[in-house]
Amino acid sequence: MKYTSLLLFCCASLIAGCATAPISYHYGNYSKTLYRTKKDNTPESILKHKNELEDIIKVSNKKGIRVPPGIYCEYAYMLSKQGNADANKYFTLEVATYPESMKFVQFIQQQVQQTPTNTK
Repeated sequence: MKYTSLLLFCCASLIAGCATAPISYHYGNYSKTLYRTKKDNTPESILKHKNELEDIIKVSNKKGIRVPPGIYCEYAYMLSKQGNADANKYFTLEVATYPESMKFVQFIQQQVQQTPTNTK
């Protein structure tokens, strides 16, 4: 009985030691600022959300972790609506980080090209 318990403990320890760590992302206050933007839709709430996206990108890069899915794309979309040429850089980063998003990013880029820019 002692040996069986010891053997089970060793096997469980080996299996647990081989498990990979879960992917972690930094979301900051994304949910809160997005909610405010959707609820109020004021220039101030939009600017706060844009600043939060910038912060998520900066903190993720500083920590050496991947930027969460969609953050580059959402930030690029906001930039492109303002007519900022840096938008393409962030669309490209989204596809480079998450290749499976290519078709979606292309769709968003087409939508942006068809919409007049907002120069606020």
